[in-house]
Amino acid sequence: MTALSRALVFFALALAATAARAAISLTDDLGRQVVLAQPARRIATLAPSITEAAFAVGAGARVVGVSAWSDHPPAAAGLPVVSTAFAIDLEALANLSPDLVIAWKDSFRPADVARLESLGARVFVVQSRTLAEIPRLLAVVAALSGGDAAPATRAYESRLAALRSRYAGRARVRVFLEISHRPLMTIGAGHFMGEALDACGAANVFADLAQAAPQVSWEELFARNPDAILGTGPEGGEADFLDAWAGREGLAAVRRGSLAYVASRALGRPSPRVVEGIEALCLAVDRLRAAAR
Repeated sequence: MTALSRALVFFALALAATAARAAISLTDDLGRQVVLAQPARRIATLAPSITEAAFAVGAGARVVGVSAWSDHPPAAAGLPVVSTAFAIDLEALANLSPDLVIAWKDSFRPADVARLESLGARVFVVQSRTLAEIPRLLAVVAALSGGDAAPATRAYESRLAALRSRYAGRARVRVFLEISHRPLMTIGAGHFMGEALDACGAANVFADLAQAAPQVSWEELFARNPDAILGTGPEGGEADFLDAWAGREGLAAVRRGSLAYVASRALGRPSPRVVEGIEALCLAVDRLRAAAR
């Protein structure tokens, strides 16, 4: 566990231990001070990663509403859906009477704070874009809910460290990571999936682009000519992924058959479970590394 993570976990534990005697006061990622008189009892989580974090710190029983695609753990999949990546269902949310709404900054409009708080809920907005920010997400959710972030943080950091150690020093393979085929989209600088590739000993051929999820042209891809092509998504998507690349033999990776599909929803969200997806990603990169020789 890093020094920063230890400090965050200690902070969360201290807040939970004193919650009965003092208010909880934290600054969210909009720069707002959010004060709770006690740990939240009825929580709405407006991103799948936040939902997973709440269950990971032992606060799952307090979650009353979730965002679309909150499918893990199984208990979360049966909860009422109150938001998507584009909108919040205020009526559905009001019917659940949450005392706390935890939202993901990248899919949340600051103007919605007042609308949500008019329902009687406090709003906490958190950013979680990188692998290093996941322990902080756990610590914040634990502090607000009275949960315990330490076990989940230890498990996450130890598995991630083990992966980095296992694949350190292996030959780097230049990879194009597809997140959409039509239009053709990949990941750029600052995306946690780029960090995942790095942990596996792979290099993202579009790491120099500033956007987190840029659309790129076929001309750009052919110019960069990656060693291998990776796709990710739900189970059952591999056949469509391979079919989509048929006929692109102008790319060396396609000619050699250096393509791999990682079936893992865990890989697509910055939650503590992402390490499971990274483990699957590293196995795929290892196969591509061998094929690229």
